[in-house]
Amino acid sequence: MFQTAAGVTVPFPNQLREQYRVDGDMITCNLSFEKLSDFIHAYYGSLSEPLFLAIHPDAEQDEVWYLDGMTKKQLTMILDGYGELLLQDGLSAFAIGSLATEDELFVQKYKLLSLYSPTISRVEKLLARFDVPRVDAIVTAWDTFSEAHPGSAERLEIAGMTVPDIIRDLQEIGMYQG
Repeated sequence: MFQTAAGVTVPFPNQLREQYRVDGDMITCNLSFEKLSDFIHAYYGSLSEPLFLAIHPDAEQDEVWYLDGMTKKQLTMILDGYGELLLQDGLSAFAIGSLATEDELFVQKYKLLSLYSPTISRVEKLLARFDVPRVDAIVTAWDTFSEAHPGSAERLEIAGMTVPDIIRDLQEIGMYQG
């Protein structure tokens, strides 16, 4: 069964499947929550350094915070400390990418994935490792919403922290508002 993040409510999760669609150099992907962390680690593990992390504390707003020039080891340390909250929180979104190749993974609201890559075949091989099939038309969380059955997303607090707290912490090591 398709799992969603704790901060996300989808009215009909049974309509969601792990799948992806390709449109030029962009992939749109549904991935069940239990695979999300492992996929993200495998994704940036395949990228060329330097890497960046961008956090949208509210996915509906234009506010974006950046931490760039990172190694894979530095990004791993950040995600080991804050990854659970970034993944579980329903209101935020974040992106990880390579400054060298412009590859980017964007984890949107409702944890829909958008992946940009000049070499889509590399990303498709990674998706195959996670048993995610390619389809012509993808059903996303957004497609399950209606006026009678809206989705919802909420700000979570884990271990006394929220996503805005993560941003405050990361400002101490160079995170800046874009």
